[in-house]
Amino acid sequence: MTQSRFSPKFVAGIMVALFFGIALYLRIFLPYDQIFSADWIKLVGTDSYYHMRIIDNLVHNFPRLNSIDPYMLYPSGMPIGSFSFFDYLLAGIIWLVGLGSPTQHTVDMVGVYFPAVLGTLSIIPVYFIGKVLFNRWVGVLAAGLITLSPGEFLARSILGRADHHCAEVLFTTIAMLFLILAVKIARERQLNLDHLKHRDWGIITKPLIYSLLAGIFLGLYLLTWLGALLFVFIIFLYLIIQFIIDHVKQKSTDYLCLVGTVTFLIALIVFAPLFQQKVYLTSLIIALLTPIVLSTVSRLITSQKLKPAYYPLSLMGLGLAGLAILYFISPSLLSSMLERFSVIMPVGARLTILEAEPFLFPGGDFSFLIAWLNFATGFFLSFVSLGILIYFVIKQGEADRTLFIVWSLVILAATLSMRRFAYYFAINVALLTGYFSWLVLQFAGFKETAAEPVQIPEKMKKKTKQKKSRKGGFNLTGSRANM
Repeated sequence: MTQSRFSPKFVAGIMVALFFGIALYLRIFLPYDQIFSADWIKLVGTDSYYHMRIIDNLVHNFPRLNSIDPYMLYPSGMPIGSFSFFDYLLAGIIWLVGLGSPTQHTVDMVGVYFPAVLGTLSIIPVYFIGKVLFNRWVGVLAAGLITLSPGEFLARSILGRADHHCAEVLFTTIAMLFLILAVKIARERQLNLDHLKHRDWGIITKPLIYSLLAGIFLGLYLLTWLGALLFVFIIFLYLIIQFIIDHVKQKSTDYLCLVGTVTFLIALIVFAPLFQQKVYLTSLIIALLTPIVLSTVSRLITSQKLKPAYYPLSLMGLGLAGLAILYFISPSLLSSMLERFSVIMPVGARLTILEAEPFLFPGGDFSFLIAWLNFATGFFLSFVSLGILIYFVIKQGEADRTLFIVWSLVILAATLSMRRFAYYFAINVALLTGYFSWLVLQFAGFKETAAEPVQIPEKMKKKTKQKKSRKGGFNLTGSRANM
């Protein structure tokens, strides 16, 4: 059998490009006649008209925005809410396309195409997350699955849906890609504070750059949607879990401190100058200080040669003490911070909104209908895949995959609570189903060459005994070398 003349990298690139074209076709050409009708350009959804009205105002006064929207609560008008990066991004692109003086036709045309392009762009970080976590072909499978994903994700990134949801998905997926890369490389290079002290740029540079990029996109996400503290919570929760895992296993936690601190610091720098609500700034500052505190406590317990089990107990005590201090300083601030969880746990009148319905209880009755319409079999396969991943992470302790699991579980919980979050969970379902599909292909005999390990400088290498691999039979493994 002759060897293929095309490299796997080339084939994967062609397939992702093909998926990109298919995704654009699904989002643009299929609904085209419904958006462009005679001399009119129609938008999808009420919120799209709201955003396009703000964008139209921005374009003609760029970069200034009127403080009052006269059409809200007519006839008295209503103050325009918080800064939205989505509106400014789209308005800025329109302003550039129109060379500083765009026509109304230019505003409308760019506005209706923009969400479809953003939704399609999400394919690229999905591919790279699959590649980084597992291997190239899992990335390709995940990219193909997100291309064909129906339901909320498609509906919120379609032609004419000029709303910020498509930007939310893109920014969070890119942020998580860079964070996964930062964690993976920092851990494999055994990054610690001594490297920072001695300015060992050969080891520091890549994790630092990826952390910076993760922070930038996290900051942009925070400027895009008022409920963006959701992903701050995901990263915050992951850091606590991974710190505990590493400390209990008596591994260095310095890499987590550096990655977490840089990510939250950059996000705060991006966010703070444009949005100064106390609850958001306080949450980000707490998130920023958390990896520093966790690392300090870990070092203290290690230096005192105390049992590793004291670490989670110490963190629990510090957490309760922190809540008590915050309560005494500002009970209203603590209450406002806790109320942010209502974004994913609606109660009362909010449950009458269609998108706020529980995912498995539409109309109050248990049903898999919404799950099927959004993900088809992927919804069920993702649970199997998640179980396999959790097993391997417990067994092998890979920090980057732990991040993916925490991300998936929190978004799953949010989706089960409120069906609108299905457009976030579509990314996780694509990756989880892609991973499961690869395991099936691997079981059927499809093989992939071992993934190249991260290059570690010679002085960081340690002599280890090589273990002989078992011959014969199928060995289901979560390690990248067998992927």
